Amino acid sequence: MARLLDLPAELILAIIDYLQVDMKQTSLLSHRPRYDEGYALEPPLSANHLHSLLLANCRLNSLLQPLLYRDIFVYRNVQLKQLTRSLQKNLSLKEHIISATLPWHPSMHGSLNDISHFFWFNNLQTLTIHGFYDWDSLEFDNLLIGTSPVGCPRLIACGAHEEPLTTVLSWPVALKTLHYDVEEHVWGFDYPFPLKLRRWTCAAFMRALQRQKATLVELTMTRPLNKRKFIDDGPLLDLSKFTSLKNLRIYHFFLCRHDPYGVWERLPPSLEVLEIFYDYKDYTAFLWENGEYDPFILDFINHKRAHLPYLHTVAIHSTQKLHDSETGEELPVGLLTLPSLAREAESAGIELKMWLGYQDAPTTRKLTFPSL
Repeated sequence: MARLLDLPAELILAIIDYLQVDMKQTSLLSHRPRYDEGYALEPPLSANHLHSLLLANCRLNSLLQPLLYRDIFVYRNVQLKQLTRSLQKNLSLKEHIISATLPWHPSMHGSLNDISHFFWFNNLQTLTIHGFYDWDSLEFDNLLIGTSPVGCPRLIACGAHEEPLTTVLSWPVALKTLHYDVEEHVWGFDYPFPLKLRRWTCAAFMRALQRQKATLVELTMTRPLNKRKFIDDGPLLDLSKFTSLKNLRIYHFFLCRHDPYGVWERLPPSLEVLEIFYDYKDYTAFLWENGEYDPFILDFINHKRAHLPYLHTVAIHSTQKLHDSETGEELPVGLLTLPSLAREAESAGIELKMWLGYQDAPTTRKLTFPSL
């Protein structure tokens, strides 16, 4: 059997490329982000393996360097400075980068100025920024608006206020996919003194995103789980003008809050897939104690044909815990079946998927409520 180093360069690259894990967006059920305090970002295991191979000898180093720089994962400010120096020494490395995960956090003495230049790397498609907390307007030239090739920004643990958020979201030529993981608590006060209370609102986010409403295809909106009850007395999220939006993955609070009716009016006719996660069970629940369920879903189904003609899939996830009637023990995540609701969805041309329970259980079972 031939040794790895005896193989032609093209074959070595093909093997290594095949072994790399493709970072795809997964269901909110299996990929609930944990971006609250104490959560540490970790690079994918495949990146560590690739780095080890790169250090094995000079030939592998020269062959694999483009692959190593393809997906950048930096989670400390010191590493960010090292990466910046490497890119300054060898400008051609920038051309290899197609995705990057970078930090921005006050405790790291970071600044968006340190990473903003990544938005203009020619081949960079997906840019993840963790901890973007700017409160004040950013000092950037307006000529940069609509010039960045980045089509998929992922703003994780994002506490940026409306003005800086608007600036960053205006840079892409055509924003296609956005993951906005909001840290509402950093909106608490506005400096300088005297302190002025400012709260996060759906309306502020909508205004920040207006420039991209004609191009956005997929939107994911999340928040820290059960960290605190959000306060938003402003208008509900309205995506009806986002004419290209096909996939919406969203936490229930952002979409419905306390009003289960008329959600369909605030969604665009182009929508094809809707995934909702009930993340605050003490505030609102999908399955009620009296055996009924949130009327949002039936109201939504009843208006599907007239207002959402392309919608074909709705997935609902809830953190509600069910208990075994005999042992009293908590049941794992279950695929919930409500026959009458399933029939209504099917008649409207919707594939309805519902999961109920706590996520971290190792097994899955089917939960059926024949009376509903």
